[in-house]
Amino acid sequence: MIKKIFRNHLIQNLLGWLISSYIKICYQTSTWYIKNDDTVIKMLKSKKNFIVCFWHNRLLMAPLCWQYHENKFKMLISGHADGRIISNAVSHFGIETISGSSNKKKISSAKEILIEIKKKSIIGITPDGPNGPKEKIKPGLISLIKKTDIPIIPLSYSAKFKINLSSWDNFIFPPPFNKFVAVWGKPIFFNKKKNSKNNLETIERELKRVSLLSDNLSQ
Repeated sequence: MIKKIFRNHLIQNLLGWLISSYIKICYQTSTWYIKNDDTVIKMLKSKKNFIVCFWHNRLLMAPLCWQYHENKFKMLISGHADGRIISNAVSHFGIETISGSSNKKKISSAKEILIEIKKKSIIGITPDGPNGPKEKIKPGLISLIKKTDIPIIPLSYSAKFKINLSSWDNFIFPPPFNKFVAVWGKPIFFNKKKNSKNNLETIERELKRVSLLSDNLSQ
């Protein structure tokens, strides 16, 4: 019954609006800091595109980490009911979405992503979503950056006050009147001297580093 309700487009639109309103309230009542975005700004000024990666449990406030609205930013979101709710929510921040499907090994909708990359769009991906395992990148991401020769830039945010939900990824749910810190990582290109597994581990390490740093800086 609940799943049927969530499939209703009116309910999805309402929930998306409520989520976006909550995100805005959190932003407007809190202090917000963005760290280490010099490389991002430099690449955008040079008209170079890239893929932004952040863990699924840091998804809620991710739209506000993107402060460069003159540049087209699209997020890969699951095509399921919960994904459509998220798509509706991020649309209130001028972010378009690419609809994907759940797959434990592949980055779905790779063809559409490649088309958007050719258009110089910036793509946002949660490489462990939508179903995990937690903080483990799908190998399909490596194939994607190998084909496109554009970098991954890891991103994370954290909050001084937050609740970790009992979901598969321990989703971070921050309240308003908070302190938020977003941290950008170092650009990572596919290294042809390393195999796919080593390239994947490099991205995972950097994502975990910026996540830990955002946790520490937000305290």
